[in-house]
Order: sequence, then structure tokens, then C-alpha cells
Amino acid sequence: MDCHQYCPKLPWMIDFNSNETKDVLNNQYEAAFSNNKIEYMTKLNIRSQPARFRSTQIVCTITSNVSLASIDELLANGMRVARLVAPTIEKLKEILSRVRTMVDIYSRRIGRVYPLAIGLDLRGPEIRTGSLKSNSKQIFLEKGKETKLTTKPEFEEFVNEDMIFVDYEKLPEVIQPGDKLIFDQGSVTLSALECVESIVRCIVEKAGNLFSNDSVTIPNATIDLPTISASDKQLMEMAVGECVEYLFACGIQNKQGIYDIRNLLGPRGETILIVVKVENENCVENIDEIIKFSDGILIDCDRLILELPKEKVFLIQKSIIAKCNLAGKPVISTISFANSNVISKSEIVDITSAILDGSDALLLPKNANNGKIMKLLDTICKEAEPAVHQRQLFNDLVNHFPAPMEAVYSLAISVVEAASNSSAAAIVCLSTSGRTAKIISRFKPRCPIIVVTRYPRVSRQLCVFRGVEPLIYLRSFCGEWNRDVDNRIQLGVTYGKLIGYIRMGDAVVTVNPSRPECGMANCLKVIYASEFDTLNAQQMRKSKQT
Repeated sequence: MDCHQYCPKLPWMIDFNSNETKDVLNNQYEAAFSNNKIEYMTKLNIRSQPARFRSTQIVCTITSNVSLASIDELLANGMRVARLVAPTIEKLKEILSRVRTMVDIYSRRIGRVYPLAIGLDLRGPEIRTGSLKSNSKQIFLEKGKETKLTTKPEFEEFVNEDMIFVDYEKLPEVIQPGDKLIFDQGSVTLSALECVESIVRCIVEKAGNLFSNDSVTIPNATIDLPTISASDKQLMEMAVGECVEYLFACGIQNKQGIYDIRNLLGPRGETILIVVKVENENCVENIDEIIKFSDGILIDCDRLILELPKEKVFLIQKSIIAKCNLAGKPVISTISFANSNVISKSEIVDITSAILDGSDALLLPKNANNGKIMKLLDTICKEAEPAVHQRQLFNDLVNHFPAPMEAVYSLAISVVEAASNSSAAAIVCLSTSGRTAKIISRFKPRCPIIVVTRYPRVSRQLCVFRGVEPLIYLRSFCGEWNRDVDNRIQLGVTYGKLIGYIRMGDAVVTVNPSRPECGMANCLKVIYASEFDTLNAQQMRKSKQT
């Protein structure tokens, strides 16, 4: 009789190795906890199996032409935040209705409420061209061609190759000969030759297509426009009425811009999180105060390249990510794809660099909204995340908090340390406001943080924090505090088992309050997963193959 066949797997029988000879640990564990950086780099091993869980969150750009099937595909491949982009408020409402309808359908199919956060773009102060003449779709500007820019309103609907209307009256005042004008984030570049009254004579430096209402960027020019436009005010009213989770604010140059948005949102919009887009030089210069007063940061490298030296942009990205990690604010990095079906070597390097630097989430462009790219991105993230030098990162983050510190920070540090030392498969956290989960995420654990909450809005707002897997608990209070806590923890553990994060015998760290109305989590336990509802090794291999 084979005893191993009938004997339950105990905690000390869990296999942490990736191969039969037992000399390679899973999840790059040996490298992650090396004593120094050189040793860490030498111990990275391509045979080490990555985790099943992806810690990096994915933000997808949803446009007005997206189909229900495309939204369903993005949800199935792990979209956590939907950033909606449309030219009008009416179109935005249509997209929002479509997305929420698909989320309801997807939730019924998977048997639980899927928390998808919604984000809207505040365009901020922007300069745009007029409409193309005769309703043309596009015009091509050849390199070396001379053209003129005008601010006269009579040309607003008659843009052509020789005369381009720009809606900024002070354009001739801020432009000097030799200045660059960049259209549609780099599709066309003009160089100013001469400024005469309302006309700016230019030459095309970079050929490309010009469309109606293209954005115009003037690097290093001081633009005298209000931070919040009339269309932005309408969009904020919609955001409050539709209870969206995030506003992505463009054109912010200092903390005053954040104050202005907060004042306009008012008491009804105080729960909306403001994520500032870093896209201009003034924003970079005032980044410390912007990080302090915002709820998150989005680094738009494509826009930064237009205003700053290209060779400096990677330094800005690394610096801002580090500042956000120390401040405990979520940071999103933009990535771009030349081909919507294939990820090139340079794009893989960009993705892995953002993850290794400490990004909480990645923003996908609108041309990458397909399942193939999402699956490739998922694989890259899972390989890159374990390769972080965990020991050094954790020590640096902890040393930023000199003792004495607030009790919840001490608890979070202990939770992450216990999870690392026991190689825990997951952290199960009970939360009402989401604050405990955010602080745990701040110290970058290597395992998923399964957050069980009764509040759907809290679960959706957690979707941009690294490693957080929100789970909505639908049952009402059972009448007994301890039993209710056990039920919620059991739901988190069972969910981890069913989805494949937790195996039978794995260590799981739980975090919860010790009594009713405690105000914060103050109880830490290390438990072990039972056989009930756990996927066996054969099922896990099949799910990996699919």
C-alpha cells in the first residue's frame, strides 16, 4: 500500500522547487533574497517557475468603437481598470453603459462580482487644430513643405495643407522662430520660421497625416490657459453622477491644479481618486508636491519625450516610481506597441524595466486591446515580478519608516515579512475602507493580497494597487462577530484555492480586526490550506496549458 497516495499533504511536505533534482527554487526565490545586488543578479535562473498570480495591474484604454466581445476578452485576460476615451460626453456615457453591461454578464458567468474600476480623462489645458476642409478624413503634410498656422476663427472649419487653424489666440505671442510644434503626440512636427500678427509661417520637419481637431504641443512654451476647461467641468459632473472611481488629470503643473479639481468635485465627489498624468516639464519639477496631494501618478513617457530630451526620460520614470513607492502612492507606467499582435524585444525591455523599477500598474494603448497582447503581457509580467531583489526592496521601504510608527504600518511590515519567510501562497486581508490592504501593498509582498470587503466601491478603488486581488463578500452579518470573520477569511482562502493561487498545505497569512468596531486590522495569523476545494497538481498543469 502506497502511504503517500492516501496521506494528506502536510505543510512541511510542500514542494518549493522547479525541477526534479531540487536545486532550483520556484519564483526566483533564491535570487530575490540574496545578500547583495551582484549575488542577486548571478542567481536569476531561467528554470525557476514563475507564480500563477500577476501582481502588476492592467489599465486598458477603451474607445467608442469597442465591441462587447472585445470588452469580454479584456475582462477574461485580467483588465482591472477601464480608462474610457471619447470625443463627447454622450459617447462616454455610451461606452460606460456598454462596459458595465459586459461586467454584469461576465460576473454572472464566473459566479462572483467582478470589480472593474472606471477611469475618465480630464484633458486639461490643450490646444487643438480646426476641422479639415470638405469633411476630409486626413491630409498628408510632406517634409520640407511650407504651411501657415492661423488663429482667425473664419478658418476653423477649412483646415488644409496651406492653412491650419489653431484655437489658441496667443499663439503668435508665445512662438519664436525655430520653435517646434508637435501635432497629435508626434505624428507631424513643424518648425516656426516667422510670426506676423495672427499668422505663423512654418516648415514641415516630420511628415505625417493631419486629422481634424488634432492636439498641438509646443515644448517649453508657457501656455496661458485655464487648468480646467468647460468640457472638463461637464466630465466631472458626469463622473460624480456615474460614480466612477478614477479621474486621470492632464496638464497639471503643481498642487493648485489638484485643489481646483477637488473643489469642483465637491462633497459628492470626494471619494473619486485623482491620478495625475506626468506629461510636461513643470509637472516633473513640482513632482514632490504633486505626489503628496494626488491619489496616484500616471507617467506618460510618450508625451514627456516631446518636451524633454529623450535620453533623460528613463531617469524621470525611475525617479518618479521610486518617489511614489516611498510615498505609498500607486504609480502607473505607459507602454506602447508598434504592432498590435506582437511584442518586440525593446517593448519587452520597457515592460520589465517598469515592473522591476516598482510600477503598480501598466497602461495599455488603444491599439493593444486584444486577447493576444494581454496574454503575452501576462506572461512577461509573471516572469519579471519574481526577479525583483525582494530583500533589498523590502529593507529600503522599511528603513523609510523610522520607529516609532503608526501601529497599522508595524502590522503591515510584520505581515509582509511573515509571508516572505514562510513562502506564503497568499495574504487574506479583511477590510472596510481598504486602507490596510493599501499599506500592505506598499511593502510589495511577493504573493497576492486577497482583500475581502463588503463594499464594491472599495474593491474597485483597490484595483490599481500592486498585488491586490479584491473580493466582494455579499452575505449580510451573521449575528456573531467571530463566525462572521471566519466566514470571510474562509471565502478568501477558498477563492485562492479555486483559482489556483493556493495549494493544499500552503501557508496563508490572514489579517483581520480582533473585535467589532476596532477601527483597523490588528490580528495576524499564519494558517495552512486544507485539501477542501484545492486544485491538485494535475489540474494546475492543465490550467497552465490552457
